[in-house]
Amino acid sequence: MILHTIIPPEQIFPGDAPRGGECRRMHNNFIQGVNMNGVFTISRLISTDPKMYLDPRYAPGGRIAKQE
Repeated sequence: MILHTIIPPEQIFPGDAPRGGECRRMHNNFIQGVNMNGVFTISRLISTDPKMYLDPRYAPGGRIAKQE
């Protein structure tokens, strides 16, 4: 089954959504992930700019150190 929708998977399949996490604004876009021990691990990129999806810095699984 293929779903072509703008609705996030968490709303379609609520039992599969990971609990916790936060959303950060970066370069007028949003990244969603989990903050553990000062390191933010990206789980999702929310952007209307296609170039952001090609940037490996914002790929799911990427890590961002805590900014001071």
